[in-house]
Amino acid sequence: MGIIALLFGGAVGFALAGPLGALAGAAIGHGLGQQGLRARTLADHEQAQAAFFIATFSLLAKMARADGRVSREEIDLVQRFMRDELGLDREAERYAVRIFRAAKDSPVPFEEFAGQFRQLFEHEPQMRAAMVDLLVRMALADGTIDGQEREMLRSAARILEVELSGFEHLVGQHEEDFERHYHTLGLDPGADFAAVRARHRQLVTEVHPDKIIAKGLPEEFVRYAEKRFREIQEAYEAIRDREQATS
Repeated sequence: MGIIALLFGGAVGFALAGPLGALAGAAIGHGLGQQGLRARTLADHEQAQAAFFIATFSLLAKMARADGRVSREEIDLVQRFMRDELGLDREAERYAVRIFRAAKDSPVPFEEFAGQFRQLFEHEPQMRAAMVDLLVRMALADGTIDGQEREMLRSAARILEVELSGFEHLVGQHEEDFERHYHTLGLDPGADFAAVRARHRQLVTEVHPDKIIAKGLPEEFVRYAEKRFREIQEAYEAIRDREQATS
């Protein structure tokens, strides 16, 4: 079942506390209130799905606005993400756009949205790392990361408890040369193959789509996890093939 059918089609009702709840109430309505959802209640996978959906487009909006304006390239990236990576249908896109616009214009600072996301997913390091990855993609949408965007990314990494070295690797993995494969695995370029093999084994365990499914996140985000899994596999195979060719 898609997230919109689940959340806004009458199948589930919930209340999301804090700044994300206020934003959802303003952007979507449909009875979203200001009480009830805390980190301890996230065993309910439907609430976790709602929280991740709302937080994703809220934080992307704040990152897009980091340099004072939302560029055409950033809008295009959000649209590609919704359609190509999440596979949202038109109704889901409309809700995502409403959340994005409300967050973009909200006076609530980025740090408050990020702090609530960390609280809600404090036991899910993969979800927090995935969020930083999405924010890096947004910052790179226009081809460069300016000072304000870099500072916001560092703030996101700190609040979401993703190692700052990991943030730098996320930036590096979007480069066009061979070194990006090492960054995709979270390693410095030229790391020895034993480290590459060990890191690949760790990541495959952590980000396998089956893990995401088991956490109850919506099918749209499972597709994103599948893409990340393929990137990890491709990076490992590229490094392995070069290692074999030179040995």
